[in-house]
Amino acid sequence: MNYLVAGLYYVIGPNIFAAQSACAVFGAATPPLAYLCSLKVFKNRDVARYTGIALAVVPAFILWSGQLLKDGLIAFLLVLAIYMVMRLQERFNWLDVAVLMASMAGVMALRFYIFYMIAAAVAGSFVVGSGTTNNSMLRRTAALVVIAFGLTYFGVMRTASMNLSEYGQLERIQMTRDALSRDAGSGFGEDIDVSTTEGAVMAMPVGLTYLMFSPFPWEFRSIHQFITLPDLLIWWATIPFIVMGLVYTIRHRLKEALPILLFVLMLSLAYSLFQGNTGMIYRQRIQIQVFLFMIAAVGWTLVKERRENREIVMREQAKLTHDTRFNT
Repeated sequence: MNYLVAGLYYVIGPNIFAAQSACAVFGAATPPLAYLCSLKVFKNRDVARYTGIALAVVPAFILWSGQLLKDGLIAFLLVLAIYMVMRLQERFNWLDVAVLMASMAGVMALRFYIFYMIAAAVAGSFVVGSGTTNNSMLRRTAALVVIAFGLTYFGVMRTASMNLSEYGQLERIQMTRDALSRDAGSGFGEDIDVSTTEGAVMAMPVGLTYLMFSPFPWEFRSIHQFITLPDLLIWWATIPFIVMGLVYTIRHRLKEALPILLFVLMLSLAYSLFQGNTGMIYRQRIQIQVFLFMIAAVGWTLVKERRENREIVMREQAKLTHDTRFNT
């Protein structure tokens, strides 16, 4: 992020508003890109349209993607990576491979630990794939080999392994979590210890609860925290649709949605371990929400279609009753 800001300042001068505008451009590009990605995964324009609309109007995404922060850029790169994966599963293209490698390298540069999740999701999607023909398997294998070779050649894999060895130990994670939970007024779980495997497993339910539902209104201590209440209520209202959409996706679109599901699961577990501050969770949750809103759009579409089907049945029954009375 420092190099990005330095590059922007070198071109446009030390103007923070111009730098924020540059980040806002990527934030504004995320909803239409999410529309395309959702359309590739679910093959339904209503789902894709609801996804794009949700990301365009949700206050949290507008807030964090319009500032000079990593989160909006990361969300854009993640959606771009998944979209390129879906395109490569349909047809091998060198440009798509290059864009996928660039997006993964960008994620690595901005927040290295997310790189492991998106890399695993990409690899898993290519291994499982959405086709069973020889051509589709050859296409997926070729794409995976080229991506792995390219990331290794440009040093991304080496940097990732170095960061993992330095920051991936449970003791280091505990130090980070302890600092986040104690050094700010919005910390939680100060007594949780994730330095051992047993402690990490015990901490996950608490961490996942805060990740999905925080900040809780009864924990607000300032007017700035109360400002998040409308966005929080919108997010809570979305969760039932996420559950419905998730059930449908697992039953009917598992192969196509596998990279999204893998990434959301792994990043959620990671944040549940080392995040100990509701403010940080509220900001970094948009990296997961950008995909969860795709799942929520599936649930909303299911509810809408069921309501429309009931209305059609009721109209047909009313028409049949009317015709029967008229004939008698």
